[in-house]
Formats: sequence, structure tokens, C-alpha cells
Amino acid sequence: MLIYADNDVCQWHLNQTQIESTRDFDFFIRQDGKKIAFFHIPFPWNPDHGEIFEDRFIRIKNLCDQVVVIGSELHDTTVNFILRNQQENIKYFICGAIENIQCAHWMDWFNSTNAFYKHNPAVLDQLTPYAIKEKTFDILLGRIKPHRGNIYNYVQSNNLSDRVIMTYLKGNDNVALQKQDSSGWLWEPGTDLPAYDIKWTVTPAQYQGHNMSLSQIIPLSIYNKTAYSVVAETNYDNRYSFYTEKIVKPILAERLFLVFSGQHYLRNLRRLGFKTFDGIIDETYDTIADNNQRFKLACEQITYLCNCSQEDVLAKVRPITEHNKRVMLSTDWYGDFAKELRAVLLDHTN
Repeated sequence: MLIYADNDVCQWHLNQTQIESTRDFDFFIRQDGKKIAFFHIPFPWNPDHGEIFEDRFIRIKNLCDQVVVIGSELHDTTVNFILRNQQENIKYFICGAIENIQCAHWMDWFNSTNAFYKHNPAVLDQLTPYAIKEKTFDILLGRIKPHRGNIYNYVQSNNLSDRVIMTYLKGNDNVALQKQDSSGWLWEPGTDLPAYDIKWTVTPAQYQGHNMSLSQIIPLSIYNKTAYSVVAETNYDNRYSFYTEKIVKPILAERLFLVFSGQHYLRNLRRLGFKTFDGIIDETYDTIADNNQRFKLACEQITYLCNCSQEDVLAKVRPITEHNKRVMLSTDWYGDFAKELRAVLLDHTN
């Protein structure tokens, strides 16, 4: 059995399984016999990456007994690629779920965001998740996107600004994060910044002496001033749910969260073993297909919780939030993926 590894990511994962492979595309194409191809979907998707990748993929996919594709990012371009390349010999591992498409899981953002906190549990011990807070919500919106603007405008128009800690990098895509004021970005103490300007929150930074993505740093100081979190996910397309560090942070911090993303994000999260908060708040918003209506219903829960007793709500959510933290930390997200990947490969190599 000959196995082709399309890039360094694929090669690294095959090295972990101790399965030999080739990186020589032309050699792989020429060979007869049983073959497996292993691909990693590139991001960003552009002519220098996505189109070249898909050209190689199309040339190979019908020559192989099995094609394995992994993707740590789920965006419209990624999902469109998967939807137009559905056939029996292709197996996808993705960081989320696609409606009506059977895919396995590679929860890369869960694994990488967990890593620091799993090995440094004392950091999370600094949090006080069940103490009464001076503010109701943290609403850390990040870069400008329509669903985030929807949240920002709701908070402003409903006079809730004094009840929340809210940041939004609205209209400032070309301005480095170091040059933002507190309305755009708040830095967590203990973060050592690189010498160059940071424009993207996924930029690596030093936090308490460890290398990690800036976006993966849990804002301890903000969480200890706020009771609950608004999660404005990366995407909000109803066709898929993409799970990033944005949901990992409030889960690790034992917090109630409202999520602004696509339809069925919460349903698909529950399928991963987590619990959500229906019965404590109204999570009907997760079932609504219309974006504006879904966001409106979710925003109304911000107002509802601002008017509730924090003491009562925090007592009710505690069994759920403790469960979620336990699932996030105890699940071997990478190990489960690696076992399934190895099983798929060995099923054919045997």
C-alpha cells in the first residue's frame, strides 16, 4: 500500500502513526496497486493555495482506494470544497459539523486551546466563576463582522453598555492591536507581545512564559468582573458549525454562554458531549434559520440575564458548567482523532 502525504501537516500526522508515506506527487500518480492519499485543506483559500490544492486532489481522488482529508478551519470555501467532493472513498475529519454530511472530528482548536490550561491548572484556579460580578456580560467581539455588529448595536441601542464589558475592532482592520484603545481590545496581564505590529488575534504571543495564540488566552481579569459570556463565533452560516477557541475559553472558565453563530451550533455542541442552558435561558434561538431573527432572540437573552439575579442563575448553571469544563479537559481530542485516523489507514494497509 502506497500512501501520499500532501503537505507538512499530513506528514506530521503520519509520522505520529509510524506509517510510511511519500511526498512525491508524480511518483504516486505513476504507481500501480492500492493507494491512499492524505490531504490537509489549506487556509486561507486563494489561487496560490486552494486552487492548486484542489487541482492535485482532483487528479488523485479517483486513483485511490481511500482519500483522507483533514481541515482545522471551516469556512464557506472549505465547506463548498467538501460538498462538491462527496464520494464513497473520501473521508473527512473536520473541526465541527456540516449539516447532512457525515464527517469525523478533528477538533484541532479544542486540542490546541486546552493544551496550556491542561498542563497549568493553577491558572484556571484564579477564576471565581460563581461569585457575584460587577458586570453581567463580557462581549469581546474582535474584528468587524455582520453578526458582531448586530450585537454591538443591540447593546448600544438598549442602553446596556454599563452592564457589560464590550470591545469591538469596528472599522480598524488595518490598525495594529497594540494601537487600539480599550474599546477595541483589552490585553490580559501576563501577555508579552512580539516586537512587530499584531493585526490578527491568532498571532502567536508569550503568555506566562508559554507560546500560544493571542486568541487562546483566557481573559481572567475580564471574566472575574463579568458573570456570563457572549460568544460571537468566526462564522454564522447555517450549513455548518465551526468550533474555535472562542467557545473553549468560557467552557474552561465554567461560564454560561450565549452563542452567535449558525443555526444548530448548540445542538451540534451537545452532540460532542457538552450541555447548554435551555431551561435556565431560552435557547430557542439556536433552532431559527433566519439570521436576523436568530440574533434578535439571542440578544433578548442578554437583556433577560441583565435583569435576573446573578446568584440564582449561577447556582442553576453550576452543574452544567462544571460538566462542560470536565468534558473539555478530560476528552483526548487529539488522541481520539489519531486513533480513528490510524484505523482508517490501517483498514486499507492491512
